[in-house]
Amino acid sequence: MIHKKSTQDLVSERPKPEELAKLPRTPITVIADNIRSLDNVGLLFRLCELARVEKLYLTGYTGYPKTGDDSRPKQIIERHQKRIEKTAVYAIPHQPWEYVENPVPLVKKLKEQGNQIIALEQTDKSLAYNLGTYNLPAVLLLGHERQGVRQELLDLADTVIDIPILGLGNSHNVATACGIVLYKILETTKGI
Repeated sequence: MIHKKSTQDLVSERPKPEELAKLPRTPITVIADNIRSLDNVGLLFRLCELARVEKLYLTGYTGYPKTGDDSRPKQIIERHQKRIEKTAVYAIPHQPWEYVENPVPLVKKLKEQGNQIIALEQTDKSLAYNLGTYNLPAVLLLGHERQGVRQELLDLADTVIDIPILGLGNSHNVATACGIVLYKILETTKGI
């Protein structure tokens, strides 16, 4: 008979937060630009923490958790914090992140530092994600749920990938798509 692991079993297998902080991170940066849904932002925190992503950048008008010098109106801070925490569960304090309004200079800098820039977008030049060649360090660019990755970022990409659509919908949810691609990158670069 197969034994299903309990929450207690799963928790006992994880390192303690102080041990986890000492473990190496995966040299992948995720940049989430103009993400509308705070639920998606929370899920991105959770996915990035689970994959040990080096850093998550929230850019454009993407909502973000409370910061030390937060100048947003109190009700916005509280709303964003509550909604993001709901889907992030435990991840926010354990995932390095930063808010940057304009991602273009950031992506240029990361590219100059030798990062492979990977845009997740449906274009006439996109390659199916499972056929891509991935190298670390890498940057994964995610865009607006409907409008996608902005053109200025696409123009900086070394490769543009998409996830094949087999049903009637036009695309996958941005957080779902991020999870699929993150683990493909981990599979091909780290052999997990």
